[in-house]
Amino acid sequence: MTLPTFVGIGVPRAGTTWLHTLLSGHPDAYLPTRRKEVRFFDRHFDRGVEWYEGFFSPPEGAGGYRAIGEISPQYLYGQECPTRIATVLPSAKLLVMLRHPVDRAYSQYGFLLQRRNYRGSFEEFLRTRPRALEMGYYSGHLRRYLDRFDRGQILPIVFEEAVRGGETVRRDLAGFLGIPEGGFPAATERVNASTMPKYPRIANLAVRTGRRLRRRHLESIVDLGGRLGVRRFMTSGTQVPRLDTDLRSDLGRRYVDEFDALEEMLGIDLSCWKDRPAKRRTGDAAPV
Repeated sequence: MTLPTFVGIGVPRAGTTWLHTLLSGHPDAYLPTRRKEVRFFDRHFDRGVEWYEGFFSPPEGAGGYRAIGEISPQYLYGQECPTRIATVLPSAKLLVMLRHPVDRAYSQYGFLLQRRNYRGSFEEFLRTRPRALEMGYYSGHLRRYLDRFDRGQILPIVFEEAVRGGETVRRDLAGFLGIPEGGFPAATERVNASTMPKYPRIANLAVRTGRRLRRRHLESIVDLGGRLGVRRFMTSGTQVPRLDTDLRSDLGRRYVDEFDALEEMLGIDLSCWKDRPAKRRTGDAAPV
């Protein structure tokens, strides 16, 4: 039976596509090619472990890979996911990408501008979708995982540090997953960035069509379109405006205790969240 040795559990709009691209480029790591987000433990658990295993059986055999896994960023929030993962994969190593909660929410807003033809302001978005900010309280969800897994089985990756060159992340990932650090690509392209589509109706139609195909289990067609650049072409346009710095600061104050809780719980440094990070340097990039 071929099952994952690692699972990416979160979070949405926090650079998990960047992480997927980085790991997929390593010759000793295997991630599913049929579907980027398998979502077995929250959405498809009733299909059984044999269905899940089918995503991790490369033609050349799993023996050629030191690390096999998948990244489904909604796992962090699934109430039953920690227990299910611990039952099926008790020795799995867990990766979690963490991003400043306000920036993560703004990226979610940008996603709606791009994919759902949303045209309201960020403030309107937050009024109608308060969960976008609630999702930034990561510690409560991580506690459920720490009830099931040893702290040493979880590698937290801070988004803001990861996209500033990524050297430390590569070293940490390599040591955590047991793969050579030199196997990672030198840089990863800007992936999953939010834009204001030039043709919003066409972009919205493309997204709705993709969702229908996935509901009919025709993911291969959607993924082929992604690899050929069809979705990128249909949803491309002008860059989403930057988040107002004063608004970001005001919203960020609600997370002061949360930042402290995460630092204590995970033993990580979140100083880059407490002050506005410096302008991103040239090199690796990630979504808005």
